[in-house]
Amino acid sequence: MGFGIRSRQDFLAGLLFVFFGAFAVYLARDYPMGSAMRMGPGYFPTILGGMLVALGGAVIVRAFVVPGEKLGGVALMPLLLVLASVALFAVTVERFGIVLSVVLVVFVSSLASGRFKWLEVSLLAVVMVALSVGLFTKGLGLPFKVFPG
Repeated sequence: MGFGIRSRQDFLAGLLFVFFGAFAVYLARDYPMGSAMRMGPGYFPTILGGMLVALGGAVIVRAFVVPGEKLGGVALMPLLLVLASVALFAVTVERFGIVLSVVLVVFVSSLASGRFKWLEVSLLAVVMVALSVGLFTKGLGLPFKVFPG
């Protein structure tokens, strides 16, 4: 048994985790940390970034131990649809409100799946709207408009 990468998929995923975790820690470096009892603005991104780096390291180590499947091609259309849904939310949430924006995100991102079913996506949209409104506007008190107008 050689000492090589046995799972390229895990190796690349681990590198991605390490990159984003290190990037979060880097961005948070100038913010005050505070303490666990009185967290500063840099506390959460630094801790979360560090955890992401550790997870990425574990996934990279796993890539050398556990064999994985061959990497396939990149499914470009689903990737673009998911990215477009996030951009659509950013563009529409202030003008149309959180309800319509979440519905748009759910429907556009669901088109990325080859198994789109109107009933399932509609039920998911209702659940996501309820969770979004309940959590962000009611629970956290964020100033999102709920409906257009």
